[in-house]
Amino acid sequence: MKMKKKLASVLTVIMLACSLPWQAQAAVPIVSNKPHKAPVATPPAVSEAQPVRAVPEPVAVKADTADKPAAEVKAPKQAKPEKKAKKTAKKKSKKTKEKQSKVQVQQSNWRLKVAQQKLQVLGFSDERPSGRMTEATSTALKSFQKQHKLKADGELNDATYHKLTWEAFAKEGIPKVKGKEIVSRAAKYKGVPYVFGGTTTKGFDCSGYVQYVFKDCKAKLPRLADEQALQGIFVTQKQLRPGDLVFFTTYAAGASHVGIYAGDGQFWSASSSKGVMLSSLKDDYWKQRYYGARRVLITNGEVYK
Repeated sequence: MKMKKKLASVLTVIMLACSLPWQAQAAVPIVSNKPHKAPVATPPAVSEAQPVRAVPEPVAVKADTADKPAAEVKAPKQAKPEKKAKKTAKKKSKKTKEKQSKVQVQQSNWRLKVAQQKLQVLGFSDERPSGRMTEATSTALKSFQKQHKLKADGELNDATYHKLTWEAFAKEGIPKVKGKEIVSRAAKYKGVPYVFGGTTTKGFDCSGYVQYVFKDCKAKLPRLADEQALQGIFVTQKQLRPGDLVFFTTYAAGASHVGIYAGDGQFWSASSSKGVMLSSLKDDYWKQRYYGARRVLITNGEVYK
């Protein structure tokens, strides 16, 4: 027993003696011969609610402007918007079309056709009226314009048209008969009853009455109102003179009623209700149905615009 206790104590002493150097080594810090590295900082977590914004890169300055002061460096020109580009293209296209239209054949119209007819009447052209501007028509217009001291450009402007229609009318219209004479004859048949298709003093319709009055004065007119509306030259209400013809739209479209202007806003006509009577252009019935007026007597003078 004693021997065992001694061995146990010896073993305890030995174990204690072995453990002391290891504890001393653990207490002493280990020093490395290599240079110490700084700890790397961990970047903070990026929040999804606040995304990181990219920092714009500085604009590179061109070599030829790098040495210049900031005030001297011009900003680059901005490109024109598409809308401005489209408008510019449209304007160019429009100008091109306008130039082409002056050279090419003009659009067909009734006014040009009338002018071609008048040029035939006056002997300036033998071309068939077509309502289209041709080289022959332009040449004829230039000749007419030179003769009447108008701008000789070969175009059918207002001044040329009015002069052309008047000169043709002066050749084709009713000569020597005065408007007062026509109005005086028209008044003689006051009260003659209305008869549809009537052409005598037993009964007149509107156009039959007008034709009869002019025939009394040795002046010739067509039989129907719409045919009479094609005679002479157009005049406005302000230009009306006694003996001019006034037209109305009544039972049919266009010129379906005709009368003889008497002056002071009044006219003679064969009405379906009271026969031949004097009426006023200011009456509501006639005012609402007024169609136009024509001058058929040369003595009533030229119409100026």
